[in-house]
Amino acid sequence: MTTIRQSTLRLLVALAIVAATTACASNNDTTPVGLGATQLSVSADTVAGTGELAELQQRRAAWLASGIDEYHVQLQIVCFCVEAVRRPVLLEVRKNVVAKGWDLETGQPLTDLAPYPSITALFDRAIETRSGGGHVSVAYDTTHGFPARIEIGTLANDAGTMYTLGALRPL
Repeated sequence: MTTIRQSTLRLLVALAIVAATTACASNNDTTPVGLGATQLSVSADTVAGTGELAELQQRRAAWLASGIDEYHVQLQIVCFCVEAVRRPVLLEVRKNVVAKGWDLETGQPLTDLAPYPSITALFDRAIETRSGGGHVSVAYDTTHGFPARIEIGTLANDAGTMYTLGALRPL
C-alpha cells in the first residue's frame, strides 16, 4: 500500500512540475512569429483617404470602436532621422500602447520604443497636425481601417514623416 501511495505522490509531483513548466512557457515573453523578414508585409487592399480633419477623426473613432487595442503590427518609418529608426520593426501593442518591439530583419528586441507609435497615436498625431493646418496624406487598410500608409507633415520639405504599416494581427 505504501508503494502505491509513493507512486501516486511521485506522479502528482511530476504532473505539477509539467503544469508549472507549461504555464511558464506560455507567458507573453515569447518572441512573435514573422521575424526575419527582409521587408514589410503591406496590404495591397487599401483605399485612399483625403487627409482632411473630419475624415481622420471619423476613422480614428471607427478604429477605436473596432475594439482592436492589442495587436502585432509591422511598421517602417521614413524620415530625415537616424537610420536605426528607419529599419522595419514588429510592434506589440497592449491597450493602445507600444509594449514591445523587435527589429523585423534581425529579430532583436528594440531598446527604445519612443519613436514607434501605436495606431491610435498615429491618428492622434495626424489629427493634431491637420488641426494646425499641416499636411496629412493617408491610405487605409480596407479590412481593419488603420492607416496602411500615412504621411504626417511634408516629407519632401524635410518636415514630415511617412509611416507604412502592415501585417496587423489582433492578439
